[in-house]
Parts: sequence; C-alpha cells; structure tokens
Amino acid sequence: MRTIIKSVIGAVLILSSGAVLLVGGRRIIEQERMAQEVDRLREGLYRARATAERCQKSIVSGETELVELRARLDLLRVRVDSFEALDERGVPQDRYATYLGTFNMYNDTASTWEERERQLRVAEASCRTVILEHNAKSDSLQSLFSELGVD
Repeated sequence: MRTIIKSVIGAVLILSSGAVLLVGGRRIIEQERMAQEVDRLREGLYRARATAERCQKSIVSGETELVELRARLDLLRVRVDSFEALDERGVPQDRYATYLGTFNMYNDTASTWEERERQLRVAEASCRTVILEHNAKSDSLQSLFSELGVD
C-alpha cells in the first residue's frame, strides 16, 4: 500500500511538474513572440520616421526652390512689362531683340515653375502617405504596449 501511495504521489509530482513546465514554456514562448513583435514594430517605426523626416526636408527644400523661382519669374515679368511700357505702339525696334530674349526666358521660367509646382504637389501627396504609414506603425506599437501593460 505504501508503494502505491508513493507511486501516486510520484506520478502527481511528475504530472504537476510537467504541467508547470508546459504552462511556463508556453508563457516564455509567448513573451519571446511579443518581444520579437515589439522589436519588429520599433524597427519599422524607426525606418518610417527616418523616411518621413527625409520626405519633409525634401518638401521644405522644394518649397524654398519654388519660392525663389517665383521671385525670378516675377522679376522677369516686370522686365517684360517695362519693355512693353516704353511705347504704346509696341516695343521699339532697337530693343526688340532684348525684349524677345527676356520674353522667351520668362516663358521658359514659367514652364519650369509649373512643372516644379506639379512635382511638389506629387511629393506632398507621397509624403502624406509616408506620414500616415508612420502614424499607423506608431499606433500599432502603442496598442501592443497597452496590451502588455506597458506605458
């Protein structure tokens, strides 16, 4: 009888130890999975933030260039207008070649400004997408931290 009790106690201890190891092992595996998920999200967030910052710098640079180009365009427009204001009958013959060169430069600059402005709008839309992706990754990381009870 004593042997049966010892065997039962031994079996209960072995089963209990196995259950503890199983539950503990699952918990360790889950913690490792969560740690990997946090690392993955942090790395993605870091890359997204770097991309968003580069994008924003590019937009600021593009806007600055566009403002400078606009100022040059305005100066050319003033020069064209000054030629046209010399005589009510039109630009004088002796100034016409200079006027035509300035006028063509104005038109070329206007075309360049329009193209760069279009490119800037496209870049801004792309940046909005990058920033939204960054925000989504940040929200995912915050959600995971909340789920883990981490502030």
